[in-house]
Parts: sequence; structure tokens; C-alpha cells
Amino acid sequence: MSDKREEFARGWPVLVASALGSGVGVAPLAFYSLGAFIKPLTQEFGWSRAQVTGASLALGLGMLATGSLVGGFADRFGARRVVLFSQLILAAVLSSLALITSNVWSFYLAYFALGALAAGTLPITWSRAVTGWFVHARGLALGLSLVGTGIVGSLLPSLVTWLSNWVGWRGAYVGLAALPILVGMPITLLWFREPEDNARQRATVSNASWGFTLRQVIARWRFWQMACAFLIAAIVIGGINVNALPLLSDRGIDRGVAAAIVGLIGATVAIARLISGYLLDRFSGSRVAFVMLGVPAGACLILSAAGANLPLCALAIILIGFAAGAEHDIAAYFAARYFGRRHYGAIYGLMYSLYTFGSGVGPPLAGAVYDKTGNYQAALYAGAVLFSLAAVFVGTLGAYPRTDEPL
Repeated sequence: MSDKREEFARGWPVLVASALGSGVGVAPLAFYSLGAFIKPLTQEFGWSRAQVTGASLALGLGMLATGSLVGGFADRFGARRVVLFSQLILAAVLSSLALITSNVWSFYLAYFALGALAAGTLPITWSRAVTGWFVHARGLALGLSLVGTGIVGSLLPSLVTWLSNWVGWRGAYVGLAALPILVGMPITLLWFREPEDNARQRATVSNASWGFTLRQVIARWRFWQMACAFLIAAIVIGGINVNALPLLSDRGIDRGVAAAIVGLIGATVAIARLISGYLLDRFSGSRVAFVMLGVPAGACLILSAAGANLPLCALAIILIGFAAGAEHDIAAYFAARYFGRRHYGAIYGLMYSLYTFGSGVGPPLAGAVYDKTGNYQAALYAGAVLFSLAAVFVGTLGAYPRTDEPL
């Protein structure tokens, strides 16, 4: 049996658990659903779109505050324990959003708590285990392990819209809170295991476990180059993702149809993770990343000129979804290949926290552009420039270090 086949034969339960668990984690449930809450909340409380989408910034700040710390806990105590605790917190805080008042700060506080206290359900923990189970097929395995976020993300706009129409937006938050309890926790308990828990895998992990410390990494230019690339790409992805539904409905597209189009982001995220993972195992990572982050620059221009043309709007959304899916997979893969697995949780936790901070900054910036100009055109033009810049940053990272490089 080939090395890759042996890895999949041994590690498939972890992939399934990671895919489903990350799919009902805080990133998709809090972030992908926010756009569907914009109009109900503006109608209920009179908030502006910038105010509602400001919740994404609170979410990102919460993740930034604890992401690296949670990754360090996973390195020290094991990812499984961290995940289970965070799933309980995620359900509790999502339920609390049904109780918010017209004071927008109660809304922000809840989203900050989601990011800070439920960070253990982010890809930080899932990918830490996967990088230990898979070495030869690591790129594809990471893509498969995170595919659930895209699948769930594709369903959330329509799900939240349906729940809001049926039980109101408060009931929709309670419905979201049920997912980590009914889906996430059982699959985590059943199949999610660290490679160190498997006797046959333990030796492989020990032999392949090298890496820089967090302190060493933050002193290296490569870390900040890739962190800046993922940060600025996340600003665009987040801004478009959250504002896409109101952007399309403003153009006269039926809200249900607009929700289905926005759902293409999540579906494409899932496909992009598989494609980017497959390519990362076979080609230069910097070249793969350059293409995957460069092409969506054109998508921003297409969306700016598409008007109410459904095929063009869908095409632009699909291309942006490719960037959103590839970015997560590439960042997780780069963290392991450039910096090693020994302190992977803390290092990728910091990188992912910066990414989520960018995702949080983008939506209120785009919302502020709308509030000031009455449309999103300037935000889309800026997005094309930022995607191009991110592509240049990742395209010039250079070769992976040798695993015997002095630390």
C-alpha cells in the first residue's frame, strides 16, 4: 500500500470528524450567517448596515485575542479536549444572541464572546490533528478536513432566511445553536483523535515533528509576508461574503434567489479546498497560492459591472468562493511546511487570528462604503487591488525550508 493510501486508510475517521466538526464551528455559523441577519436587524432596531456588519469585527477581535492561546492549549493538552469545551460555549453564546436588545453593544459583546470563547472550534484545532495523521497527502487531507465549512456555509444563508421567516431572527439564532450540540459534539467524541493517541501513528508523528517556536517564527520575514497576504485577502473575502446578499437584493434580485447565489460561496469553498489541497501536494505552494488569490481580483471587477445579471453575479461569487476556500487550506499547509508541526497550534493560531481579524474588518468597511455612497462599487474596486497585492505576497515566498534546518 502506498504511503498516501495508508495515511487515508488510517486517518479517515479524523477527516470526517474534522469536516463535520469544523462545519458547525464558530467560523461558518457566526460569519456565513451574518449577511442573512442584516435586513432583519436593521428593520428591528434601525441599525445601519455598517453597525450590523460591525459584529464581524467584534468576532474577529475575539478570535485575535485568543486564537494563538487556544492553539497553544491544543499543543499542550490535545485538540480534542479544547474542541469539546469550545463546542459547549459556542452553543451557549449563539443562544444568547436571541436575547440582545436595541443596544448595539450587546450585539457586539456576544460576537466578541463567540470569537474569544469558541475559538477551539476553528480550523486551528482540527488541522493540528490532521497534519499529524497526514504527511505525504497533507494538502489534500487538509482540504478534505475543512470541506465542511464550505458545505455548511453554502446552506446557511438560505437556512437563516427560512428560519427567520418561520420563527423570527431570534429563533434563527437558537436554531444555529443546536448544530454544535447535535452534530459537532457526537462526531468529535466518536471519531476525532490526536495522532499521538494511536500507537502505530505515534512513531511517525515523533519522527516528522520538527518546528520553530512561536517566538522564532514572529522574528522571520516569511511569517509576516504570508500573514499580510492572508490578512488583506480576508478583508476582501469577508467584506463581500457578508454584504453579498444585501448587495444583490439591492439590485432588484429576489431575496431568495440572492440567498441561493450567495450560498455558492460556501459550495465553492468546499470545492476549492479539494483543488488547492491536491495542487499543493504536487506543485510549488507559492505558485498555487498566487493563482488562487490572483484570479478573484477579476471577480471583483465582474461583480462591480454585473448589475442584476444572474450568471455574471454567480460567476463572480464562485471565483471569490475559490479564494475563500483556498486561503484556509493554503494557510494551514504553509504553517506546517514553512514552520513545522511542533508548535503548529500556536503558530497557525496566530496566523488564523490575523486572518479572522481581516474577515472582521472587511464587512463594516464595505457597509460604511454603502452607507456613504449608496452602493458597493468603491469597495469592489478596492477589493480587486487588495487581491492582486495578496497574490504577489504569497507568490514570492520562496522554497520550503529543510526539516533539518537549524532552529
